[in-house]
Parts: sequence; C-alpha cells; structure tokens
Amino acid sequence: MSDNVHFTHAPQEMIKEYIKVLDQTAVDMGRTNSRDDRVDWVAVNNKMIEWWKGKGFTFP
Repeated sequence: MSDNVHFTHAPQEMIKEYIKVLDQTAVDMGRTNSRDDRVDWVAVNNKMIEWWKGKGFTFP
C-alpha cells in the first residue's frame, strides 16, 4: 500500500496546475484539437502518473 494520497485530495491550486500540465503534455504529444488527432492518451496518462508521483500523490 502506498503512503501517497490520492490526487483528488490535492490542494485546489495543484489541481489547477495539473490541468495546465495535462493540456500542455497532450499538445506536446500531438493534440491539435482536430478530428484527426492521434494522441497516445495512455502515454499522456503515464506522464501524468509520474507528475503526480513527483508531487507525492497517486493518480488515477
């Protein structure tokens, strides 16, 4: 069992930062907001898992 707290218990400011990081990561990995996007969302999710882990939280 992890000592980390689930990300839903993170401070609101950190959750706002996460949304920005998620958006930028998706853009960096190919999101264009078009119907033809081919973003590897599993890879984006894995990056977000690492980002939250670095903050001391579990995700998802």
